[in-house]
Amino acid sequence: MSEKTETALASAGWRPFTIDHLLNNHGIGQWKTIILITIWIGLIAASMLSVFYMTPDSWVAGNLDRSAIYSFFMLHPPLIIGTLLLFWLGFEWGFIPVFLATFVIAFATDMPFYWAMLFGIAFVLGLGIYALSYYCVPVDKSLRDLKSFTFFVVISCIAAIASSLGSFIWSFVHDMSVAQTMILWRGWWTGVLLQSIFIVGPILFILTPTIEKFKLKWFVQPGPNEVSLNWIHGAILSVAVVLGVFIIGANSLGMQIVDGLVSALPFGSAERILQATESFQVITWISIGLVLIIGMGGIYLVGTWNKSLKEEVESKTYKLKKSETDLKRSLDDKEILLEGIHDRMRNNLTVILALLELQVKNAGQRKLDDVLRDSHSRLRSLALVHETMYQSKSVDSLNMKMYGIKLANRLHQSHKHRYKEIETTINADEIYIDLDRAMPFAMVLNELLENAYLHAFEMDVKGIIQVSLDVGDKDYIIEIRDDGKGLPDNLDQLEKKHLGLKLVKMLVKQMQGNFEIVDAGKSIFRFTIPVLSEKMSHFSTNHARMANGQKPVH
Repeated sequence: MSEKTETALASAGWRPFTIDHLLNNHGIGQWKTIILITIWIGLIAASMLSVFYMTPDSWVAGNLDRSAIYSFFMLHPPLIIGTLLLFWLGFEWGFIPVFLATFVIAFATDMPFYWAMLFGIAFVLGLGIYALSYYCVPVDKSLRDLKSFTFFVVISCIAAIASSLGSFIWSFVHDMSVAQTMILWRGWWTGVLLQSIFIVGPILFILTPTIEKFKLKWFVQPGPNEVSLNWIHGAILSVAVVLGVFIIGANSLGMQIVDGLVSALPFGSAERILQATESFQVITWISIGLVLIIGMGGIYLVGTWNKSLKEEVESKTYKLKKSETDLKRSLDDKEILLEGIHDRMRNNLTVILALLELQVKNAGQRKLDDVLRDSHSRLRSLALVHETMYQSKSVDSLNMKMYGIKLANRLHQSHKHRYKEIETTINADEIYIDLDRAMPFAMVLNELLENAYLHAFEMDVKGIIQVSLDVGDKDYIIEIRDDGKGLPDNLDQLEKKHLGLKLVKMLVKQMQGNFEIVDAGKSIFRFTIPVLSEKMSHFSTNHARMANGQKPVH
């Protein structure tokens, strides 16, 4: 096994290896189960035998030896064995030897059976605090860092003080004085605490990695701890019941002592003592009531907190699922749009190739730089479509007004060295056109504006080009005019030689629209595009379906 695995095992949190888990996963007849239970029974026997030889005689003699009390609790084999078994295996493995050994001490000193049972629970209460703390808090039980060691010391202190409640039961049963009771109580909790820090702690530090490796090799490991609501309720009730039992036990023992003292006193004094004890009885029952109320209140608060937490988790889960659904829908939409972009890029390349072929066929005797300039202008108009869509954050339509402004600015920059005084104005509403017709629209607008720049004006002459975009009942209406010299008389002959107007008519027809020259003398061109063509209807339907979270129709 690698060093990394050993470190992970050593630093693993406390996972109870219960007897029930052992029997369910390995069966009572397997050799490793028999060996483990046999060792456990041997440790129980050793714990019970050790108390016969180590219990100080002065406990019962009435003359407590302070050093003997400290020695007994600082080196108390049953508690050492029980604590180690609790950490390495589970609570029931540890509490049985501790309870039986403590019960033997009480029973051997003539303590009544029911008080011996209560006395035996005192040490078990300390083990229960260990189990409850390490079950709820995932801390390294091998004490390999400062955090885990500090946690161990704090819990050990609380467990030692809790188990020292047994000293008061012992004191009441054996009729000890207040001074003797305090000696026993101090020796009990300080001795147990020192034993935990200086004996149990080092053993855990040294042997825990080896024990965990052995368990991993030979036994099925339990799953992670689950602090359920029922488990929390059970823990709170257990603590409340134990505290209630101790309060009742202390009250009963105290009343027995008081009754014995009262019987030997004169009537008047006895009556005053009985009156005084009545107030203590009230305090006792109030304390019991408070313990029970706190326990039930704790259960109620935990239940309320759990309900609130459950509602919050359900709300978060609902939001998470909704976000997941929205994300999936968005990814589906993006996938559809990406497919559309690929299709359009393929179409764009096809258009570019077709334009170049037309350019080559119609080049004739034109200069090469003129041919390249026209090609550059047309390709730039197509690139500007994508730039406009990107800047307007629109992936499914083109803002015709924004495109017209950008195209006019680009053309002005291209021709300003020749036509410095030409001004282009765009008069338009916010009109959008679907992508299927955005490319041909862009090329038509580019051809007409480029034609105005190249042929409508003389050098260094002021001029105005006007573009208007409007929406009619059924059509988009686009009109381009200039105040230049007008169209030539032989326009039909020029159209046969040049690609410009021929391309415009082809593209407008492709968009199911109409093109006309309104006024040749004033160079007024107008073309219309149907607002909702068959393709546009298909586009709008898909756009609406995607907005509602549905897949588009291809």
